[in-house]
Amino acid sequence: MRLLPEPGRRSIQRKRRAQSLVETALFFPVLLIIFSSLIEVGFWMVDYLSLIDATRNAARFSSDSYYYVRDNDTNCQTTHDFYRQTACALLLELAQEKPRIVLDKNADDIVISAVSVEHGVGVTARFPSAQGWSLYGHFTSRLSNADINGRLDLNAPSTGLVIVEVFYNYHQRLKLPWVTPFIPDPILIYTYAIMPLTSAEPTPTPVP
Repeated sequence: MRLLPEPGRRSIQRKRRAQSLVETALFFPVLLIIFSSLIEVGFWMVDYLSLIDATRNAARFSSDSYYYVRDNDTNCQTTHDFYRQTACALLLELAQEKPRIVLDKNADDIVISAVSVEHGVGVTARFPSAQGWSLYGHFTSRLSNADINGRLDLNAPSTGLVIVEVFYNYHQRLKLPWVTPFIPDPILIYTYAIMPLTSAEPTPTPVP
């Protein structure tokens, strides 16, 4: 096998280096777009998981409360209203997240429902209404009676449920010009949690 003279080998090495630089220059923008897009998706995922945890904890907090306790007090420190207390518990959870999640009163919402489920029948009543209780008045419950029945074993004993739903508009953090044309900004995040609620169990004499 014949070896190239030293100057020839150096020339080939320079060409290879130049080719590598050109390839890197061509692929670097693509890699930058992919990497930065993944960062944005990561921000979205963190908020989504935080909302799921807060929704579950708020539903769990209210699972031993009385859905029929109502008042007109909007102060989270003093209210005894079942629905507002549940919403306040959720807001407190979100305030403790890192980074903190703040619901926009003009666009986001929390919807809370109490449900009575009768053995062999399914949903027999929803409180305070079929649309649920809304904190800011922007949304109604997405879970119909049929949706709830589909998640239950209708042969199980009668029970009561509390349903907490959160509607949160996620605003993109990075505002990347190569992402915003393809993905809406904001993106609506919807989470919900269903927990047992003893006070809503069907009874021979309905609770007023």
